[in-house]
Amino acid sequence: MAPHVSLGRKLKATMVFSVFITLLVLAPACRPKVFNDGTYTGISQGDSHGHAVAEVTIQQDKIARVKLTEFTEVGVEKDYATYPWPKSKEAKDTLENAFVGRQDTNVDAVTGATNSSNKFKEAVGFALEKARKKPTVTSTYFEGTFQGRSQADGQGWGVAWVTIQGDKITDVEVEDVTPEGEFKDWATYSYPPAIEAKAEMPKRFVAANSAVVDAYTGATNSSTKWMEAVSAALAAAKIR
Repeated sequence: MAPHVSLGRKLKATMVFSVFITLLVLAPACRPKVFNDGTYTGISQGDSHGHAVAEVTIQQDKIARVKLTEFTEVGVEKDYATYPWPKSKEAKDTLENAFVGRQDTNVDAVTGATNSSNKFKEAVGFALEKARKKPTVTSTYFEGTFQGRSQADGQGWGVAWVTIQGDKITDVEVEDVTPEGEFKDWATYSYPPAIEAKAEMPKRFVAANSAVVDAYTGATNSSTKWMEAVSAALAAAKIR
């Protein structure tokens, strides 16, 4: 075979290989973007241990930064410096790093902090849904049970857990929290209208499918706090 023919084949093969590598490099840039850039907040469902919040920053279609926080059952942000279960802080620190560079929440839970880990993952997932260019959830609210609390005054604050299915409020639980940050002991509480309001107000929220209902006569303060708490829970569940 003539030397110039062999050389020509080598040059052609080299060019083809170079084009192939270039296409591989450019392919990701040509794919449609999944997310809008920006910072989005997701709030997990709430339970008897509280809920989690994730602030997720998206850059170039990937998670660039995550800030995670947790709130207790009475709606107060956990102080990890004094919180008696160090695994919760480990989960926060570990997962904040684990999410970076991803487009999903497929990271491992931290052993010993499964509840916190799952809430963090759910909160990040909700934030990612809010960031999507093409939503996969078209309802007004995420489904599930979400926690909200009212502003505090000299008599404490209200907390609510609101369950949403198909954009409808299907169940509500309410509690009063004392100024000391403890749930009110209803078994020993001596003001009947407030006890009656605790049973009645959830029914009104469900019937109205709203946080705005009539206050219970004789328990205006508690009623108003619960309306604020339900409103906050609905805001936590809202997608856009």
